Amino acid sequence: MRQNPTLVETLSSTEVALLPTDTLLRALRMMEKHQVQLLPVMEQAGGLLGLVTREHLLSAWRVDPFLPVAAVMAAHKLVV
Repeated sequence: MRQNPTLVETLSSTEVALLPTDTLLRALRMMEKHQVQLLPVMEQAGGLLGLVTREHLLSAWRVDPFLPVAAVMAAHKLVV
């Protein structure tokens, strides 16, 4: 049995997806835990809203680590 999931398997898991209301802090912790640099942002109904990268999150970190992911998405026009 393979122990390390592929990036696609990891990102397709709802455990690894973010909500737009999640904070930058939570998003970066999830990236660290799952060792990924990119996370999907899902709407409540399960549809994909967009993707955020570690670089996008860190660019907003100095402003406020408790900003919602949606603010980063809007600033970088990352909405699908």
